[in-house]
Amino acid sequence: MFDRTKKTLSIVSRRFTQTTLVILMLCQTTDAFSSVADAFDRSATQSKLGPKAALMSAAKVGDHVVVVGERGLILRSDDDGKSWRQLPSPVSVTLTGVRFTDDKNGYAIGHGGIVLRTADGGAEWKVQLDGRALAQTLLKKAEASNDEEAIYQAKLLVSDGPDKPFLDMLLLSPDHLIVVGAYGLVLETKDGGKTWASWMNRIQNYFGLHLYSIRKQADRILVAGEQGFVALSTDNGQTFTTLETPYEGSYFTAELLGDSEIVLAGLRGNTLISNDNGADWKNIKNPISASILASYISANGQIIMANQAGILLGLTENRLVPLTRKRLPPLTNILEKANGNVLALSINGPVSIDVGDLK
Repeated sequence: MFDRTKKTLSIVSRRFTQTTLVILMLCQTTDAFSSVADAFDRSATQSKLGPKAALMSAAKVGDHVVVVGERGLILRSDDDGKSWRQLPSPVSVTLTGVRFTDDKNGYAIGHGGIVLRTADGGAEWKVQLDGRALAQTLLKKAEASNDEEAIYQAKLLVSDGPDKPFLDMLLLSPDHLIVVGAYGLVLETKDGGKTWASWMNRIQNYFGLHLYSIRKQADRILVAGEQGFVALSTDNGQTFTTLETPYEGSYFTAELLGDSEIVLAGLRGNTLISNDNGADWKNIKNPISASILASYISANGQIIMANQAGILLGLTENRLVPLTRKRLPPLTNILEKANGNVLALSINGPVSIDVGDLK
């Protein structure tokens, strides 16, 4: 069994799938392949073009908003998205996610296994992890455990180089962070990034499929990724069960509601819902066959989604309904602001959408 898995992982670890290209094209960057190591050690270039760049994630920080994107960009708005200023960033790799627990403490993740941390609301960021340290850490732990398969996977990471992006995260406290990413990476830190533990042995992702989304609700933790891969924990991440779904394409986003409801969305607009923790699934009708890359649960409990066609969609009675009157640039992420207003991120920068602009 191990020899067969080993051979498959060797092939998988060097493949490029359609879903991988979706993410990389949105990032508009080559640093994931050619110069990651240099970009680790090079601060992001200060540029007036930041608000026009490809932006990937946003977070509220008190009365402010922080967004991250290509080539290490970190931007902050103090006026509800009307204007932006660039914050110093210690790296030039594309940043894919940002989260804050309070007005001070936050993290950003990105290509090359980068994890950044701030303790002052985003004014200063420090590197907590990169792909070089990640590979060596996993190799040392695998060798200490004498786990042959874990040793082989860790050696693959070392030999491949630091090109594996983190794509989503759960921030549970100022020191407790879980990140997921390409080739099945799942890591946890409980001390603010000083030490890291792998969750990869808890999730039966034998083919190293990319993980695009992680969500938590009560004791449930869900991870979703490419080729229809979905795994659910009902014991706060101690164990995971792989869920079978009727769609074999990639899921780029997911949401958990109530005690047992799961919503998945992804490639070509395919969207599914389960009311029993994944035992049964129903297809959600979607009039637009563009990939859905982001979602959130609004203050009134509605699920809002954003797609590559530049359209916001609302989930109503097991169908998706377009909410925006005009088409926006291809969207990468969305954030609910005050009074139900929306900050949409795109490959051309942020777009503010007022409640009155929604159907």
